[in-house]
Amino acid sequence: MTAEDAAVRLFVYEQARQGRIPAPIDIAREFSVTPRAAGETLQRLERDHDALVLLPGSPYVWLADPFSALPTDYPVTSATGRWHGACIWDAMGIAALVGASCEIPTACPQTGVGLRVTTRDHELLDAPGVVHFAVPSRRWWESIGFT
Repeated sequence: MTAEDAAVRLFVYEQARQGRIPAPIDIAREFSVTPRAAGETLQRLERDHDALVLLPGSPYVWLADPFSALPTDYPVTSATGRWHGACIWDAMGIAALVGASCEIPTACPQTGVGLRVTTRDHELLDAPGVVHFAVPSRRWWESIGFT
C-alpha cells in the first residue's frame, strides 16, 4: 500500500469515528486531488487491500468496517455520537472503539422482537439473545456487505 493510500484510509477511518464517512469530494479537498483520483484511491483500497467496501458500482464508501455509511438496523448511540454497524457484531465493535457508554437498540432479525445491547467502559452490561453467524468467517469477504 502506498503512503498516499494509507493516508486516505486513515482519513476515512478518522472521519468514520467522528460519525461521518467522507465522500470522494471530501477526500479530494483534504488531499488536493481531483474527485476522480480520490475515487480511484478508494477503489484501490477496496480491490487491492480489503480496507473498505464501496457501494456496488460507485466510488462511495459503504463500509469502513465496523462503520457503515448507511443507516442500518444496528445503530450505536452514545453521549459523543451516533454510528451504524452493518451487523450486531460491527455495532459492538463500534461501541468498543468509541470507548463510551453505548446503546444499540435493535431487533431480532428472525422474530422482530426488540433488543437493546448496552455497554459501559468497554464492558457489556446488557445483551439479551445470541449472535448467530450464518456464514463461516473464512467466507465473509466473499461478499462482506451482504454476509
